[in-house]
Amino acid sequence: MISGIHVALKNAIDVIAPPATPLQDFTYHWKQLMNFYINHLNDCKVPIQSTSIPKHLDRLLEILLEEEKDGNDPGPCLEYLLQHKLLDLLASLATAETPPGMRVVCLSFLRKLLGRSKYPLLHHTSIYSPIQRLIVLCNGNSPSPIETEEIQFLLTLCFLVCKYPHVTNIINDVPMLQKASSSNRSSSERLEVEKVTYVPNRKKNNSNPLFEPLNTQAIALVNPNLLNPENNRRKSLCSNISCIKIDVPSNSSTRSNASTSSKDTENISQSSSPLTQNVYCNSTLTMNLPDDTQNNQNITDKLCDELDNPVAEIETCLQSMKDSRLTEGCNACDKTNNPMENNCGRSLLIPSRIPAKSKCLLLEALMSYVNSADNTVRVRACEGIMVLASLEDTTFAEMVAQSDLPSIITSRLENLFNAIPAHVDPNEIDVVDVTWGLDSPLWTKEKKFPGCRQVAAFYMWFDYCNQLIREASTDVADVLAKHVRINFFEKIVTPALADHQVILVTALITKCLKELASSTLCTEVSYWLVGHNRHPEIPNVCTSPVLYRLINNCYTDSDELTVETLKLFEEVIDKRNEHTLHCLALMYLTSRGYYDNTAADSAITSWSDEEDEREREKKSTLDLSYEQSHSRTLAPSNIHRIVNCFLSLVPRYLQTDPDINSYERCMVVLEKQYSTVLRDCFLMAWPLEAVTHDDSASSDSRPEADHGATRFYMGPFLTMLFDKVCNMSKQRYEINLQLTVVISRLTLLPHPYLHEFLLNPLLPLVPGTKSLFTCLQKVVKQLVNEIPKTAESKQKLKETRERLLDDCIHDVEKENTLLETVVVTEEFCKGLAAIAYVKYHHSM
Repeated sequence: MISGIHVALKNAIDVIAPPATPLQDFTYHWKQLMNFYINHLNDCKVPIQSTSIPKHLDRLLEILLEEEKDGNDPGPCLEYLLQHKLLDLLASLATAETPPGMRVVCLSFLRKLLGRSKYPLLHHTSIYSPIQRLIVLCNGNSPSPIETEEIQFLLTLCFLVCKYPHVTNIINDVPMLQKASSSNRSSSERLEVEKVTYVPNRKKNNSNPLFEPLNTQAIALVNPNLLNPENNRRKSLCSNISCIKIDVPSNSSTRSNASTSSKDTENISQSSSPLTQNVYCNSTLTMNLPDDTQNNQNITDKLCDELDNPVAEIETCLQSMKDSRLTEGCNACDKTNNPMENNCGRSLLIPSRIPAKSKCLLLEALMSYVNSADNTVRVRACEGIMVLASLEDTTFAEMVAQSDLPSIITSRLENLFNAIPAHVDPNEIDVVDVTWGLDSPLWTKEKKFPGCRQVAAFYMWFDYCNQLIREASTDVADVLAKHVRINFFEKIVTPALADHQVILVTALITKCLKELASSTLCTEVSYWLVGHNRHPEIPNVCTSPVLYRLINNCYTDSDELTVETLKLFEEVIDKRNEHTLHCLALMYLTSRGYYDNTAADSAITSWSDEEDEREREKKSTLDLSYEQSHSRTLAPSNIHRIVNCFLSLVPRYLQTDPDINSYERCMVVLEKQYSTVLRDCFLMAWPLEAVTHDDSASSDSRPEADHGATRFYMGPFLTMLFDKVCNMSKQRYEINLQLTVVISRLTLLPHPYLHEFLLNPLLPLVPGTKSLFTCLQKVVKQLVNEIPKTAESKQKLKETRERLLDDCIHDVEKENTLLETVVVTEEFCKGLAAIAYVKYHHSM
C-alpha cells in the first residue's frame, strides 16, 4: 500500500513539475559552471578542487554519453555543445589556468568526451579549434606536474587520428597562402575579428619552438576582468584592448559546423587554427576601437546588468567577439587602411615570408616529451609518435618526414650512446635484454653490473628506433633510417672504432646488429658497413672505410679486439642482408676466377661441370616439361669423397675423438640452422649452379686473361679469414673458436660459388690461389711437426679436449696453444663435413 501511494505521489509530482529534459539538465550544469566566474571575478585563485567545476563537467560528460545510448543520431545536447562553441571557452579557461587546476580538468573532460563518443567529433569546427589550442599548451620541454594528464590527452588524439585518418590535417598548423592583393578587394570583403582570451599564468618557454610567436601572428590580449560589472572596470576595457582591423577573403567568413571532407579539412584548419592565425602585438598601444568593439561593449554592459541569465549572454559575448585570426593577408593590406598605422602612428611590421611547410601540432607536442624524466610519460609519447608515423597518408607522411622527428630521435640515440661509461665490461653487453616499453624494470632499477643502467637506456632507445622505423610508413622509415646511419653510425660510431675504447664500441655495435629487426634500418647499416659500391675492389684500395677499419682490427695484437670484431662479423652474416654478403665475399667469387679451366679432364672433379654436356643437350630440346629440380653444385655425386676429405684431414694419432663418425651428432642442429638460412635467403636472386662464364669474345682484347696474367682476388674479408686460419697454431683458443664460427656461418649460405669455393676440396684451383681446405692443410702440417715434440702429447691432448669441451675455466699454466689448436681444427673439420652433407641432403 505504501508503495502504491509512493508511485501515485511521484506521478502527481511529475504532472505538476515534469522532470527536466537532458537538454535542460545540460544547460543547468553549464550555467552553474559559469556562475563561478561571475561570482569570482576578483578572486579566481581558488583551487579547482574547492569548487564545483569538476562535478559539473563530469555531469555534462555523463549527459552527453547517455544521450548517445538512446539513438544513432546526435542528440540536442551535443548539438548545443557544437552550436554554441562551449569548448572554446573551456580552452580559454584552460589556457588561463582559471581557477588553478582548470587545465587538468579540461584536458580530462575533452579526452573522455572524444575517446568515449561513438561519433567522429574531431572534424567539427567548434571541436578542433579548441583542440588545437590545447595541443599547443602541452609542452614537455619544461617540467610540469600535469605531464601525465597532458600525454594522455595527446595519446587519445593520436588514436583518434589513427581511427579516422581523414582528419590528419586538423592537427596540423597549415599556413594560408594569400594570392589576392588588397587593391583588388572591396570594402565588403573586409571584416573585423576579435578574440576573447585570458593571459596564461604559465610563462612562455622561449626554448620551446611551439611557444615562439610566428612571424605572422598578432593577438589582442583582453583584461581578465572583462566580465566585472563595475562601470569603472568596463570603462577601462576600452583603453586596454588592442583591436586590429584586418582584411580576409569573404569566403573565409562563414564556416559550417557540419562534417567536412578530407579535402576541405586543410582549408578549415587554415581559417580556424589559432596558432597559425593569431599574431602577437603590443597590447599597450593606444588606438581607437572599431565599430564592432562598441557593440561588444554594449554586450558586456548587458551581461553585467542581467545576471539572472548569465550563460546566454556569455555565449552571445563569445559569438560577437569572434576569434581574432590574422592571416598573411595583413601584409597585403593598403597602408592607408591599416588601423595600426592610422591609430597608433606606426604600422605593424609583419614579414612577408610565408612558411613553406606546415607543421603537425600533435607531433611537435609529443616530441617535446621524448626527454621527459618520467619514464611512463616518455613511453606514452613514443607510442603516440609511432602511431602518427605509421599513418599511410602520403601528404601527412611527407610532413612527418620533414619534421624534427629524425633529428630528435638520432640526437637522443647519440646522447645515450655517449653516456655509457668507459669502464663497462664488453662481455656483459650481450646479456642485456631490454625493450623500449615498460617491461624492463630490472635493468633500469637494479644494477646487474657497473654501468648497466646507461647500457640498458641506450638499447631501450635503439629498440624504439628499430621498431619505429619498422612500423612507420615507407617515406618516414626511409628518412629515419638514413638519419640514424648518417648522424649516428657515420658521425659517432665510425670515429669510435679507432678510439682507445674500440673493444667496448665494437661490442655495443655487435649487440645493435643482433637486435636489428627493421629491414629498412638493416639496409642503411649495411651501407655504413660495406658502402654502396657493388663492384669488386682492387687489392689494397680502400673504398669502404668502416669495413677496412674492422678488418685491420682483426690484425691487431689485442686478442680481445680480434674476438669482438669476429663476433661482429658473425652478426653481420647472420643478418643475411644481400647487399652486405655481396660486398663482403660474393662479388669476388661470381666470376669464378679461382677455377682452373686449363686442368686436365681427369683432374676436373668439379661438382657443377661433370654433367654440363648432358644438361646442354636437355636444354637444347623443346621439352618444356624439363626443369632442374636440384642444384648439382650443392648436391654433387661425389659427396662422400668430399666428406672424407675433411674427416681424414687430421691424422689419426692427433685425433682426440675416437668416434670418426661423430660429426653426425651435430647434424640435427645444423638441419634447423640450414632450414632457417634457406628461408631467409629464399628471395635473393642467387644462381642455382656455379658455372664458368664464356669470355672468349674478350680474349682478343684481353690476351693476358688467356695466359692467367690476372690473379684471382678473393676480397679483403675472405683474405683476412684465410690469414687467420693459416695462423691458428699461434693464436689463442678464443680467437680460433670464433674464427671457425664465422666461417661456418659463411659455408651455410646456399650460394653456389661460395659453397664451391669453401667446401670443395677437390676443386682445381688457379695456381697461387688459397682455399679453405689448403689453409687447413697448412695448419695440420704445422701441428704434425710440432706436437710430437711435446712430452706425453697423447695424454695432454685428451686432457685439453676434456677441459675445452666441458667449458672449464682456463688455467693459464695448463694452456697450450698447439694442443688447443688440434682440438679446434678437429672439431672444425667435422663441422664442415656435416654442413656439406646437410646441404647435399636439402638440395636433392
